[in-house]
Amino acid sequence: MQSCSIRLSDACNLLFQSIQSLKMAPDKLRAGSAAAAKLWNTCDADLWEEALNDYNRSIELIHDNSSKAQTKLSKQSIVQDRKWVDEKLTLSIREQKFITLEELERLMVWKLRRGVYRPTLMSLIRKNSAETVEAISQTALSMIETEPEKVVEACKTLTELHGVGPATASLILSVVGVAAFMSDEAMDAVLGLPRSYTIPQFTKFQKAVKGKVAELSGEWTPDLVEKALFATAMIDKYNG
Repeated sequence: MQSCSIRLSDACNLLFQSIQSLKMAPDKLRAGSAAAAKLWNTCDADLWEEALNDYNRSIELIHDNSSKAQTKLSKQSIVQDRKWVDEKLTLSIREQKFITLEELERLMVWKLRRGVYRPTLMSLIRKNSAETVEAISQTALSMIETEPEKVVEACKTLTELHGVGPATASLILSVVGVAAFMSDEAMDAVLGLPRSYTIPQFTKFQKAVKGKVAELSGEWTPDLVEKALFATAMIDKYNG
């Protein structure tokens, strides 16, 4: 009886992810994505560095243009959340070897503010128990700690959590620098349309970004490549 319950739960999660993918695949590029695509198509290190340096400013622009619903998600601002993700959460996950439910909830707030506001995701995240979040994330993160190339397997493992599809899984993995967050703007720049949030698309996206990391060399990581693309899109969207 227990195994049937587990299979039904897995099936429901897969159905949810499929529905979300269909809902979140509009037929036009996000604002600013064309500018990000232009950056993607160059290997000029100076341009990439300049774009990355604009990242903090891009978050400030989002803060200035957030909807009331996004602003009310928590007492902390998106600027404060940015600092928390980049400075505290990264260290926390690396030391703990897992992410807590409380951290996952705040990371989801960050995601909903940084991108399109989808309020149902937060309620789904809260269906997870603290123990389940820690256990599953520890399993996923232990894979990449010893074998970084297992990022796809780690992503699949994280999607076992309620409300965590490939995009949110990529966000968790991006915090420790092993994957690029599947933000709409970065996806548009790297892969174009149609935009989908599936494991095959995750695999394709990460492979392409990893190739760009190799082209840029230096201290670039998949996470930094995404941030440069995202910043370029936001600067163009709000200041273009």
